[in-house]
Amino acid sequence: MASKGVIASAVRALASSGSSASSTTFTRHLHASGGSKKIVGVFYKANEYAELNPNFLGSQERALGIRDWLESQGHEYIVTDDKEGPNCELEKHIEDLHVLITTPFHPAYVTAERIKKAKNLELLLTAGIGSDHIDLKAAAAAGLTVAEVTGSNVVSVAEDELMRILILVRNFVPGYQQIVTGEWNVAGIAHRAYDLEGKTVGTVGAGRIGRLLLQRLKPFNCNLLYHDRVKIDPELEQQTGAKFEEDLDAMLPKCDVIVVNTPLTEKTRGLFDKERIAKCKKGVLIVNNARGAIMDTQAVVDACSSGHIAGYSGDVWNPQPAPKDHPWRYMPNHAMTPHISGTTIDAQLRYAAGTKDMLDRYFKGEEFPAQNYIVKDEMAETRPAKRKPVFKKVDQLKPDTKGHTLVVKVVSSKMVMQKARPDGIQVRQVRIAECLVGDETGTIIFTARNDQVDLMTTGATVILRNAKIDMFKGSMRLAVDKWGRVEVTEPASFSVKEDNNLSLVEYELINVNELVNPGAGEVVNAV
Repeated sequence: MASKGVIASAVRALASSGSSASSTTFTRHLHASGGSKKIVGVFYKANEYAELNPNFLGSQERALGIRDWLESQGHEYIVTDDKEGPNCELEKHIEDLHVLITTPFHPAYVTAERIKKAKNLELLLTAGIGSDHIDLKAAAAAGLTVAEVTGSNVVSVAEDELMRILILVRNFVPGYQQIVTGEWNVAGIAHRAYDLEGKTVGTVGAGRIGRLLLQRLKPFNCNLLYHDRVKIDPELEQQTGAKFEEDLDAMLPKCDVIVVNTPLTEKTRGLFDKERIAKCKKGVLIVNNARGAIMDTQAVVDACSSGHIAGYSGDVWNPQPAPKDHPWRYMPNHAMTPHISGTTIDAQLRYAAGTKDMLDRYFKGEEFPAQNYIVKDEMAETRPAKRKPVFKKVDQLKPDTKGHTLVVKVVSSKMVMQKARPDGIQVRQVRIAECLVGDETGTIIFTARNDQVDLMTTGATVILRNAKIDMFKGSMRLAVDKWGRVEVTEPASFSVKEDNNLSLVEYELINVNELVNPGAGEVVNAV
């Protein structure tokens, strides 16, 4: 899966090209200006359940548990569940709020029109994962920051997906309904109940949630397939036995179970339409905890009614909350629920803590964790004028230089570190891989970190933007930090010159005082 930095940059590029929804471009501060702030939170109402668990932080009543903290610092905190229509509670505060917090489970849809009204708005926070309820192009054009609590509920969603797979495979729902209605008909359940072992399960998308699902499915002895833009880490492939399917339409008819784990974008909206569902195996089971709009609503209803889809389960709808007459409520062979997979009590504790951390950083003018940004934009007047990047060749790289843009092929990739590190209340996976990359002039070792590892697959062609040269034990290593990005691009036609590895050249520091000009410092020479 592409890193968020790439996604955010693409959104900003679209916005700056003049394709934003509004003809007026605003500029806002990335972080808080001085004084008290008006913060509005939109959460689902818990009613009588609010008092049953003190950790029920994702509700309107608990409001992430940050009210006392915010008000003690002089900030105003408005909380509501009323978010739809011109006379809703949210609309009353749009014009003068500074921060809007919402969740994927009860999303406040932040349209271009609302952004235009919100003259003081600086920050849009998603307490959870998934910011498709926000018009990202309009947010980027307005100079807003959009961020979410990355990783806060990936375990919760992956576990929920596994549960739904088992519910569908074992035909659990009709059995439960029999007990509730006083029936007892074993044959009515058993004629469509199967073992998961030996079945082929394919995930459409292998990001954080998709990878966790593959790991959890491994003990069930399934045949595991995955489709994504790039391959997962080879070690994880070997660990899970999952096989990469580059062509989605070729993967679908192989699958007994399909799990949707791709984000909602313009490309994936309506991805599973009538034609694509028809390519699935007759009797397929589908689990979708990603986004409801990835599916064609009526096409799913028709396929469930005909039996082409033998079971459909998920917790995402289009729109949300689902109206009472939504056809998925009444179609046969479904195991749908409200949007609950990512809002377990454990997940609420994580995304509440992550939201508080980002608010604290916002008040102090500090950067958020890089992985949390969806759209990041400085004030327009502080940004330097854009210039066309100059592409370099590998053999032009010099020690301790930066600002390089290169097109290279990945010759090989080797994981050198993979471990968990505590990051506040969360545990963050840290991954580092050494990748040999090159072009027709030579090769060099590129140090890939975290999400970059997924992009640097053997044989891939990538663009390294704003790359730098680090020195490691006297040799050059190429790297891209938070100020640059890695992009997978179309395959290059050149052949890599593998006999000119710049990382095999050793350098040493030479004191210029001893050679040329006293007081001039040190230079780096090749050995």
